[in-house]
Amino acid sequence: MASDTKTRESWEQEDTVRDIARNITPSNQLRLSRVFRFNEPQTGAPQISVFPDSNPTGDTPLEIRMKHFTEIENFTFLAHVLGHELGGTTSRPIRTVTDLQVPDEEFQNFVNMAKTAMVTDEELADSTLDVGINWEHFVASNDNLLIPDHPLKISDVLMQEKIDSLDIITEAFVREINFRSIEKATGSQTGTKTRKSRGAAQDSS
Repeated sequence: MASDTKTRESWEQEDTVRDIARNITPSNQLRLSRVFRFNEPQTGAPQISVFPDSNPTGDTPLEIRMKHFTEIENFTFLAHVLGHELGGTTSRPIRTVTDLQVPDEEFQNFVNMAKTAMVTDEELADSTLDVGINWEHFVASNDNLLIPDHPLKISDVLMQEKIDSLDIITEAFVREINFRSIEKATGSQTGTKTRKSRGAAQDSS
């Protein structure tokens, strides 16, 4: 996960979700992935867990990397399903990208478009699937370049920046879906705090 330069508020916000997720027993115990869907205790709103910061377990660097891109796919599809379940037909801004910065120029241009976009819940869900599957495929297509000591990293620096950028965007979109889910459950806005920038951390894919 890419996370070098989060704001203090972003850390607090994600720590809250992470703490909740740690104390939740996922309803489906028959799973291999560390990402899961759960109901937020106070509101009952469905939520998608925060994408893991740490490497998956594995006997080889390739196994670790394969488990990682499987988690990316699971994370993306869980969010896609939840976004469609929300069913909101009113176009709204994507608040979690307001100050978002990514290392790759191409994907920064995409972020800049997202900053002014107004999307329904289903449109946001579809965009999350689009970006998340790109993230997963960029990771899976570069296994031959993995760095053995850091299997979620590859030796091609420019390609790694693209992967990190897709990671950042996907996680931002999933946070917006989570916020909208809470708002639907409570009938009020969550007062989201967006992160200003994120760089590539050691464990980013």
